[in-house]
Amino acid sequence: MSNFSRFPFLIVLMALVFAASGVSAQLCPSAEQCRSGGQLLHKPNSKGHLVWTTPCGPLTVPSVEDPICSAIASCSKAGGFGKFLQAVTFECKSKHFTGYFGLDGMTFGILDWTSSNLPGIMKAYQNRSPDGYQRDFGKLALPLRNGCLDTNWVCNANRQAKLMCNPDFRSSFMAAIATADFKKAEMDFAVLQYEARLKRYESLGLKTEYGNTAMAVLANNLRNTAACKPSRWKAMCQDKANEKAMVDCMLDQYVSNACRGGSKKTSEDRAAVIKRVFADNSASTNVHPTSAEVEQCVGDWAR
Repeated sequence: MSNFSRFPFLIVLMALVFAASGVSAQLCPSAEQCRSGGQLLHKPNSKGHLVWTTPCGPLTVPSVEDPICSAIASCSKAGGFGKFLQAVTFECKSKHFTGYFGLDGMTFGILDWTSSNLPGIMKAYQNRSPDGYQRDFGKLALPLRNGCLDTNWVCNANRQAKLMCNPDFRSSFMAAIATADFKKAEMDFAVLQYEARLKRYESLGLKTEYGNTAMAVLANNLRNTAACKPSRWKAMCQDKANEKAMVDCMLDQYVSNACRGGSKKTSEDRAAVIKRVFADNSASTNVHPTSAEVEQCVGDWAR
């Protein structure tokens, strides 16, 4: 899941990379992810972990290949972003452009965003297609503040399960997320988040797609401990012969310290998919593709 854009310092970073990414969408403040004290359920999942879910389904989505994600991942114009998308979605099977389900009150889109990201995505869609936005959401009269979806409304709506279980919002959102323009808006927003992660770790001085994309992927659910800081991994691996060997070593540090949420198994899975994605092109340096270049990778955004 990708909720880091709700933090203020990362919103600033995203603003700094607008020009580089080629995305002209206005940023909107992210909403607090409100879950307790309302209609959401807090119960163990099949693995015994407590999770927040809506009283209505679906609560998961099938693990099937997303064709748009795959087209971007296999496209040279998409550069490091394509590899980032391929790795963070576990080769385009665990996350989907049309995903929409009730985990955390609302989880949706190609990076499994939650309600905190809803204002930004809705603004990206409005910028992509003002007519489409009006068609899909105009009848709901959603509350806005400075042109953005009101964050207090988002907080309360998520807490009360309305972003999944209210029939009017649900039908409107399901119609929107199936459209080509909404999927392009998801891509715009995902490019911004990718660039914000690169900005976060630019002090590492990595040059290749492999190094930069690996750090962007590992930022997801990264433990906030001394042993899980990429700068520490690099210091321990800096004597390697080249950047590929150094990044391989950094991934080993990530795994050995169970840096993905404290789980050794999920850390191994994440490191393994990054290595698979870059098995044949770890030396490429197309790190910053624009949103316009990524858009050209997909022949049919409506599929």
